Amino acid sequence: MRILIVYTTRYGTTERAVKLAKKLFEEEGHEVEIREVKENPSPRGYDLVVMSAPVYRDGPHWDLTDWISEHREELEDVPKAFFLVAMHLAGSVFMGKLHGGIAYSQPLIEAFEVPPFYGTLIGGEIDVEKLSDEDRRKMRRFYAVLGERLESKSLYREEDVKAFVRRTLLYYDWFGKHFRRGEVDKAKDFDFMEKVREMEARLDAEG
Repeated sequence: MRILIVYTTRYGTTERAVKLAKKLFEEEGHEVEIREVKENPSPRGYDLVVMSAPVYRDGPHWDLTDWISEHREELEDVPKAFFLVAMHLAGSVFMGKLHGGIAYSQPLIEAFEVPPFYGTLIGGEIDVEKLSDEDRRKMRRFYAVLGERLESKSLYREEDVKAFVRRTLLYYDWFGKHFRRGEVDKAKDFDFMEKVREMEARLDAEG
């Protein structure tokens, strides 16, 4: 399978995760190309497009969403998955609305007629000394809303990247390969729990 991983990064955590994902996909026998959005890669000719970006302004970094807008028609014809890098993984309800957590990914779902078949969040990192003045002000405001102080910390775990790659390949095989224009109806009758039972039975048989 030919895989394109397209990403943007601000301080390097997303790039580190993308490089690990490339290595893990390749270990499973797939051909992988990683490209930054500033290179404006075309998604044509790939079996899977993985999108990745840090979270800014309560959603994916605008460089990624701008690239999606430019290539939306092409992206409708290829299965898509994503992971976003964030510091507020759990999310919360604030003034009656969802904020943080998986809600950060809503723009990636709403951007398409045929949405990504899988997506998740992984933890990011903050090194206060490396932040630009503008980002430091924004992050202080963000943490003030959470009742916390801005300080250097890391939520990044390689295990989360490994889990993303593992699940992306599993779900691609189960139903994701049909999440493209003209084929998505083939996934409508997919029974997720039936697959889970099959896996449980296989694991039990293996001891």
